[in-house]
Amino acid sequence: MEDPTKVLTNHVRVLMTSVAKGLNKLFRGKLKPSHITTLSLVGHIPAAWALWTCRPLLAAGLIAFFGLLDALDGALAREQGTASKLGMFYDAVTDRLKEIIIYSGLAVYTAKHVNNVDPWLVVAVAGTSILVSYVKAKGEMAVSANSHDKQALNRAFSNGLSRYEVRMVVLIAGLIFTDFLGPILRLMVALNLFTAAGRFLEIARILNVEDQKERTKTTKKHAQD
Repeated sequence: MEDPTKVLTNHVRVLMTSVAKGLNKLFRGKLKPSHITTLSLVGHIPAAWALWTCRPLLAAGLIAFFGLLDALDGALAREQGTASKLGMFYDAVTDRLKEIIIYSGLAVYTAKHVNNVDPWLVVAVAGTSILVSYVKAKGEMAVSANSHDKQALNRAFSNGLSRYEVRMVVLIAGLIFTDFLGPILRLMVALNLFTAAGRFLEIARILNVEDQKERTKTTKKHAQD
């Protein structure tokens, strides 16, 4: 059975591809993917402010809107044929910054206005979310010597339920249904740990195979010497 989160992601990508084509024509190619990425990052600041001022529904709407821009920058890069390693690096770094901004606002919101969320929980969500992305990044780095396809490398080790866009959708649900925010955040921690573990095992398996190949080559070389 196909992963439902990937099905939803693919539908969003198709939509953003159409939007990207329209914007590229409208701005005659002057609108760059980096502009969209930066706008998405800056847009998460008022979302955090909405949480600070106890407006979870407004925050949810802002996160949803500016989160969609995260798919638009990649679609625009493909439309313009400008996909690059630098662009993927910038996109990944800004995604982490956006999470830090949002979780900082969430920490203030839960501390001041929510009684069913323990203080450690937001920290755990933030930490395990970063862990999911960190495992992916280190895995990409470890296997990058054998991969020259930047797009394929960027999609590597993206398995698991708790991808960035899924984390944001789950968080938005928690901000809409605030009575369930505590259980939803606990679910996010569990999904993050499960996803990080799954990616770790996948990367470890691949690296173990590569290590065995290297050891075999070294043994054969020594035997020949």
